[in-house]
Amino acid sequence: MKTARVLMKHETISFDPNCLNSDSSVGTVILKMVCQGLLKIDHEGQLAPDLATSWTASEDQRVFTFEIDRNATFHSGRPCDAEIVAWNFKRLFSGTADSLLAADYAGLESVRATGRHTVEFRFDAPNTPFLRNLAWRTHIVDDCADQPVGTGPFRLTDWVRNSHMTLETARGDRRWDEVSIDRVDVRFAASAEERIEVIERGAADVVESVPAGAAASLESRGLLHSEAVPSLQKSALCFNCAAPPFDDPRMRQAVVHAINRERLVAATIGPQGRIVDGIIPFGEPWACELEPITYDPQKARALMREAGYGEGLTIRGASTNVAPMPKLAQLVAEDLEAIGIKLETAVYSDPPWWPYVYLMAPWNVAFQGSPARPHIDTYLGREFRTGGAFNAGRYSNPALDRIIDEARRTPDPAAQASLYADAQRIIRQDLPVYILFASNVLVGWRPGVQGFAPHPMGVLDLTKVRLGEH
Repeated sequence: MKTARVLMKHETISFDPNCLNSDSSVGTVILKMVCQGLLKIDHEGQLAPDLATSWTASEDQRVFTFEIDRNATFHSGRPCDAEIVAWNFKRLFSGTADSLLAADYAGLESVRATGRHTVEFRFDAPNTPFLRNLAWRTHIVDDCADQPVGTGPFRLTDWVRNSHMTLETARGDRRWDEVSIDRVDVRFAASAEERIEVIERGAADVVESVPAGAAASLESRGLLHSEAVPSLQKSALCFNCAAPPFDDPRMRQAVVHAINRERLVAATIGPQGRIVDGIIPFGEPWACELEPITYDPQKARALMREAGYGEGLTIRGASTNVAPMPKLAQLVAEDLEAIGIKLETAVYSDPPWWPYVYLMAPWNVAFQGSPARPHIDTYLGREFRTGGAFNAGRYSNPALDRIIDEARRTPDPAAQASLYADAQRIIRQDLPVYILFASNVLVGWRPGVQGFAPHPMGVLDLTKVRLGEH
């Protein structure tokens, strides 16, 4: 039996598709192996067929029609048709699913099967990010109590928490006959030291996140080939904007001017990181040029005095234990101490860091890794809109909310780009979140492994992998 050994950063609470507890980067990676979406994002970042073989969109971006693969079969043995696809989306709005996805599809008037293998989506207004949201975290599953039951190349057969999980190739579906590997064994290691130890033992064929500081050494010793792909993945400092001291924008500004980001990058991720002045690296799609944020401790202290905190204060921080977040928290604490802010950070395992501690705990600042989003609307709506699913700092700006809603309904690319630029300027001024740096996706694979390539969204596609000798 050909077994691919995959090393990942952390577990998830659940693998129940399309639900809160599986709406994480790791949950998404595993679920994409098991469950197809209607569409997917390919290695070049473009939309590509998945469960749908073709699709059309009306000129006004309100009506979308998909042709479903006529050979698709769920792991339960049931054929996948348009009716079950429509059921998946109706479930999101039924009130029975603990899901974040309904907000991504706001304005969906109807979804219906118009033929055995044809499904139509109709919105009450243009929905420009719809196709890319489909390709992100919406998984098509069978109507089964035990989940996940998808149509993907692998089925989940075993999961022992805090230990491992096992997936087996869906050999009963002839669409996956060319998949070379028979089984995938997944294990988890949060710290860079743990991951390096597993790699040095030769116990991993594919590594989801290679410790950046060790990549060159591992490669020179012939232990692992690593490759980086540009991504919108980010490491961020999030402020609790609903409570003192960071309900005052001057205190948020003070903190960002106190942090030496060049030092953070050099100490944690090196050449795989890049400084970002807004929420999207300049030069990426949708980004706009913004005034650089300078490292200026003197200005930071002046802002603290102006806000009434000139005598200093102690704040509570929270962080996941997944590298490089604990190191970032330590370095930021050193910078803040120099301006009179004592940062005491509690570090949590992930899960429950995501989603419970991050979204619900009473911290002043939080250190959070933010994976790439499929569309800027998804990013803005989830993380910056009032009441957004990932808006853990409870930031609210009605003007920004209006711009996000208008941009989603604007099919003209130039007008939409202008609106998104306005949104980024508002966020830059308010600073509810400070992007410490953006980072490439750095994945690795053991010498002898063929057919694997890094993906800008962090997806692990093992369907073309060929294993050499362990």
